[in-house]
Amino acid sequence: CSVNVMATKSISFAKLDFANKQLDLYSTSGSLEQSPESSPQSPSENHPSEMFCTSTMSGDCSIDASDNKVVDTSPKRLCLVCGDIASGFHYGVASCEACKAFFKRTIQGNIEYTCPASSVCEINKRRRKACQACRFQKCLRMGMLKEGVRLDRVRGGRQKYRRNTECSYQLQTMLPWKKSSLEDNKILTALICCEPESVSVTSQQNSNLSPASTLQFKTVCMLSDLVDVELVATIGWAKQIPGFTDLVLNDQMRLLQTTWAEVLSLSLAFRSHQQLCSSSSISLSSSVQSQAPVKLIFATDFTMDEQQALLCKADEMFNNCVQLIRRLNSLKIAKEEYLLLKALLLTNVDIQLEDPQSVHKLRDTLLVSLQECVSALRPFNSSHHVSQMLLTLPLLRQTDAVIRRFWSNVRREGKVPMNKLFVEMLESSIAFR
Repeated sequence: CSVNVMATKSISFAKLDFANKQLDLYSTSGSLEQSPESSPQSPSENHPSEMFCTSTMSGDCSIDASDNKVVDTSPKRLCLVCGDIASGFHYGVASCEACKAFFKRTIQGNIEYTCPASSVCEINKRRRKACQACRFQKCLRMGMLKEGVRLDRVRGGRQKYRRNTECSYQLQTMLPWKKSSLEDNKILTALICCEPESVSVTSQQNSNLSPASTLQFKTVCMLSDLVDVELVATIGWAKQIPGFTDLVLNDQMRLLQTTWAEVLSLSLAFRSHQQLCSSSSISLSSSVQSQAPVKLIFATDFTMDEQQALLCKADEMFNNCVQLIRRLNSLKIAKEEYLLLKALLLTNVDIQLEDPQSVHKLRDTLLVSLQECVSALRPFNSSHHVSQMLLTLPLLRQTDAVIRRFWSNVRREGKVPMNKLFVEMLESSIAFR
């Protein structure tokens, strides 16, 4: 029994050669070649434990023998901006009270800062007050969302809001006209047109799989081939997002190498979410759905349940994906919202770029399109829904790390054949994460 993946293309990255090769994202065959040298990052941005929103410091609970007090050394979540202890998730990012207040104050006051140096000041707990400009830029770079700050929460703002309640209600009742804006949303229209088709697998004789191959080996081989096909499709999809090919070529490459696992995991979660919602065995009750067994829909003819995941040692990846599916289910996410969120993922990075301003501009454009889409679909709670959607980003980042770890282990063992594009995306991403 063996597996062939249907309708694949021969596109691959060449091995990263940091000397002088150039990446060609536009070749239909051959290679997507190389990568520039990754720019050095400050220690606070470079360490995975500080970059991911699930970052913690190791710890435990112990008892101080001197006074019999319990010493809490349990893991502490770190602020992604300065590295201090985070008090929670604020504006979509794990952050401390100081950085939360600083970001809120900057947005509400519409304050513009100027760096007295070269806009590369190191921001940490000790030096976070040294340069407000670089601190604010790092807040944005780590993923803090301007849209999460309520602009009405300024001095006298609440009173002003209450005085205009009647006017506000009249405006809300007029909002349904925005439903027509879905058709006017050019980015959404482009994303609908370029959404990759579902992939499928078929069992045929293949040199990689012998009759004696174990079920675990066959399943992981199948997953590897599917990831390779989806990577090819993702590259083609990204090139059709309005504005993406206007970016510097090296930045296009870095964005793909940095976000491919998040994009693929969101796609997997949405396919599985659709299947969960359409299953006739599941009632409309959200409480019942939250307890229903979940299968991951990797292809039209290949699914994975919890037992299969355990067999393949992919249980951590399975559990993270199930969390994503539950999250999408609780949001009752529409396909249009999913398409725009997936495009936004491509630009939601915290890496060194040649032209970060252009990437940030594209990200802002995609975010506006998402907001317009949600306003059209949910005119009376759009702001809350957008915020809830964006709070999915930390879970996607966490799932990204789990997926990379799983496939890195598979690669290290060397038993499962992995196609060239997949290997090079997996290896090159290490330089940018």
